[in-house]
Amino acid sequence: MLCPYCTQETKVLESRIIDNFVRRRRECLDCSSRFTTYEKAEFNFTVRKKDGREQPFDQNKITESLRKACNKENEEKILHVSRVIETKLLSKKKNHLTTEEIGEVVLNELKKFDKIAYVRFASIHKGIDDPRMLQKEVSRIAKKRD
Repeated sequence: MLCPYCTQETKVLESRIIDNFVRRRRECLDCSSRFTTYEKAEFNFTVRKKDGREQPFDQNKITESLRKACNKENEEKILHVSRVIETKLLSKKKNHLTTEEIGEVVLNELKKFDKIAYVRFASIHKGIDDPRMLQKEVSRIAKKRD
C-alpha cells in the first residue's frame, strides 16, 4: 500500500479484525506518517433473475427482504442472519447464482430464525397466491418443528 501523503511504500504495524473488516495501522517507510486502512474482501458474482436478466449481487437486497419479512425484529439479528446468508452463498463458489438458489438459502435460514418471517418470505418467493398452498406451507413448517 502506498502512503497517501508521499506515495511511497508503507509497512503494517498492527492488524485487527473488526466485524467483517480488517483494520490495519500503517506507517510510511519514507516520511514516517501513520494512517489506518479498513479492508473487506469484495466478491463479484451475478444473479440471474427469473426473466433471464443478470445483475450484480447486492447484499443490501437480502437485508431489505429480511427486514420486510421479519417485520419488527431486532436489527442486529437481521444483520447477523444477512451475513450468514452471504457466507453460505459465497461458500457455493459460483460466479452466477439464480434468484431461486438465493431464495432457498434465505428460506433455510429464516426457518431456523423466525417461522412467521419464513412464511412471509415464502409467500412472495414461491409466489403463493392460493390460501390452500399457504396452509400447506404452514403445515410443512409446523411438522418440521414437532
